[in-house]
Amino acid sequence: MKTNRVARRILGLPYNLSRSKRKVRFSIIASTNAENVPAELKNTAKICLKQDFRKNAEHKRIYMKLTDAYPEYLATN
Repeated sequence: MKTNRVARRILGLPYNLSRSKRKVRFSIIASTNAENVPAELKNTAKICLKQDFRKNAEHKRIYMKLTDAYPEYLATN
């Protein structure tokens, strides 16, 4: 039996980082919908978006490779 967070990672759905960091969220988006994408990610179809809604982060957005946050999803698809 897998936890809900692990299952969401495997399916490629948005998920929270952990129970203690509920305001840090990962999701898959199309690279055309993103703003300020790094040059290395501009040619990829989908990228991972890490949103940080904690008070000290001020709604920070970080774009990264799918392999960093969704390795199980990429292995099955």
